[in-house]
Amino acid sequence: MKTSAGLLLLALLLPAPLLHAAPATSTAPADLVGNKPISSVEERRILVSIEDEYTKLAEKKAEIDSREMQLKTLASEVDKKLAAMQKLRDELTKLLDRKQEAEGERIGELSLIYEKMAPQKAAVLIKGLDQQLAVDILLGIKKKTAGKILDNLDSQTATQLSKAFTEIPVGDTTGQ
Repeated sequence: MKTSAGLLLLALLLPAPLLHAAPATSTAPADLVGNKPISSVEERRILVSIEDEYTKLAEKKAEIDSREMQLKTLASEVDKKLAAMQKLRDELTKLLDRKQEAEGERIGELSLIYEKMAPQKAAVLIKGLDQQLAVDILLGIKKKTAGKILDNLDSQTATQLSKAFTEIPVGDTTGQ
């Protein structure tokens, strides 16, 4: 009977937020032990324990709030850096596209030059080029002229260039 009476007295003495789940913004009641007359040592011990828990909860809440603020700051910094990186990536993509376009135009012009050369002279020059460049040039030349140039190359070089023709991606539109 004393225990239930003590609990009833404790329930009456405790503020409402203690009886229910404490809201996130509640703070510890000011000195629970000093506000009410205490009838027993057990009641005093419970009230002191509750005050200690409130203090611990307030400290944890302050720590969590601080960490949330740090996380929000870090997330903002990460978002800014990602946006800057995306901007740089877009600029780099544009530069690479312009470079490839300029190279394509130059290879096209070079193809026209090779096309106007004598097949024997073009074959000698193509033999000394990088294989991919040679293929790109041959793709830009009329097929009949390209065939004459390949005919004037040694069989090994002509075979290598012919194999390289088959390795060109389907989406390539440089050939005629």
